[in-house]
Amino acid sequence: MKILFLAPSRLSHGDAGIAADLARRLPRNRFQVGFVAAAEAMPQLHEVGLPTLPLGGVTPDENLAVLDRVVRGFRPDCLVAADAFALHQARAWSGLTLSLLRERYGLPVGSVDRLGWQAAGYTVDSYGGGQVRIPPLLDGCDLLIRTSPPHPPESSPPGVAVAALHPGGLHDNGLRPAVADAAPRGDGPPVVFLVNSPWEHRTSRGSLPAAQLVDALPRIVHGHLAALDRPLRVIHVGPRRWRFPVAEQIDYQHFGRLPYPMFHARLAAADLFLTTNVLSATLGRAVLAGVPALVLENDRVREASEFPDWLATLAPLLRTAYPFRVAPLGWYDLVGPLLSGNPYRECFATAGIFERTEVLRHLTGLLDDDAVRSRLRQRQHDYRDRLAEMAPPVAAFQEAVSR
Repeated sequence: MKILFLAPSRLSHGDAGIAADLARRLPRNRFQVGFVAAAEAMPQLHEVGLPTLPLGGVTPDENLAVLDRVVRGFRPDCLVAADAFALHQARAWSGLTLSLLRERYGLPVGSVDRLGWQAAGYTVDSYGGGQVRIPPLLDGCDLLIRTSPPHPPESSPPGVAVAALHPGGLHDNGLRPAVADAAPRGDGPPVVFLVNSPWEHRTSRGSLPAAQLVDALPRIVHGHLAALDRPLRVIHVGPRRWRFPVAEQIDYQHFGRLPYPMFHARLAAADLFLTTNVLSATLGRAVLAGVPALVLENDRVREASEFPDWLATLAPLLRTAYPFRVAPLGWYDLVGPLLSGNPYRECFATAGIFERTEVLRHLTGLLDDDAVRSRLRQRQHDYRDRLAEMAPPVAAFQEAVSR
């Protein structure tokens, strides 16, 4: 069976990476996969050995002509969007929509669904307040693939497959030794790994609260790490380096991008992964690689009059803080049902980003307390064992193609 994955997003490489992990889980003796992707995602896909062609046209018509040639040459049995909503957002330049794909090529069309949009009623709680309805794009799909993580590794209804993601790197699955035999820390200070995508620096048009949060988050993260008052090495991968003086005890190393093998090696060797996005694809990779992880979130609206002195000093432009689990989008309520009762949720720590005492307690425990680190690694190990028991979604693809 031939599967053609489509990843046209220019802002997020996580969607393409998740689709790549899914593709690598399919048995090679039964599946042949290919990718058509935005130029920005091409290096990542090539680095994991997946055949990929660029969607490099300037106009929608040019891009449709590119895809026409690929479909004629590859002759896929099914088209799968790495993310239906990212595909929809890119339609102005790519020319691609789910309905067009179905009508133009007469093939089954599926999508990866990392969040469970149908159960959420396609309603989003945005940062800054208010509910937003998004198009019910997934309702017309022939196949939905819910990846674990973040979805629970459990059975699913017809037309939906829950698929375990590939555990990580290019050799021996990129995993560390078994939990009980975790390698001791090497020379040098503890390593904290941070990652950002381009979309995390963009805000909805006219959203002053989100713009304030985008400015504040790196300052707050740096402030928490500096407050530990100890040597640390921070490996930061993302499009924008920190734009403020860094504490002298922090060895800050910024990379605009790392080749995937190097990215995963740096992540797997880190002492801690720190993020403000509970849906981060890198958070899932950290969990699967046995890396302790801390997610920072905000659970309620906080006015400037409630801010502690340290926050007012670090982020003077922040006037009101709104709930978020996925910064700067918000999505606090949206993600709640996905995490409730989910064993993945037990594989990382969570702290309120404005609760410094709580944050420092988690940072200290995850960096220094062998018992804390060992318990968390054991939960990660148990979760990986559950994923290892899951079969690839072969039957779901066969069912979609045979309809």
